Amino acid sequence: MVLVRQRPGSAKGVVFMTLEDETGIANVVVWPKVMAQFRKEVMGARLVLVEGRIQSSPEKVVHLVAERLIDRSYDLVGLANDALVRKRALPTGAVLVEPINDDYHAQPDIPAQKHRHPRNVRILPRSRDFH
Repeated sequence: MVLVRQRPGSAKGVVFMTLEDETGIANVVVWPKVMAQFRKEVMGARLVLVEGRIQSSPEKVVHLVAERLIDRSYDLVGLANDALVRKRALPTGAVLVEPINDDYHAQPDIPAQKHRHPRNVRILPRSRDFH
């Protein structure tokens, strides 16, 4: 999952991405040439596969230097719980994914509005990015 994208003014066009998965956090460096080639993936992917080289500094700071990026955002639905697996692909941006208790036919005595109460939905926040 993409947590943050940063392009500091002092970095001469280098983009830094912070990714997270079940094992932890990864820092990705995207050089301007790679950014130009994979701009759509760098800027828009919510879930991204990054191929590249591992780089370690003497201070033990480890980065992945990106050589190729693949947008895998469509796989987010498959990673969700059973209530979301059978749903459509996620739109971009901060979205209401789907109500958790969404079987209206199983509970006909409860109005549909109650199923969409904020406690019964999942929100997928936008990543924090540069502008």
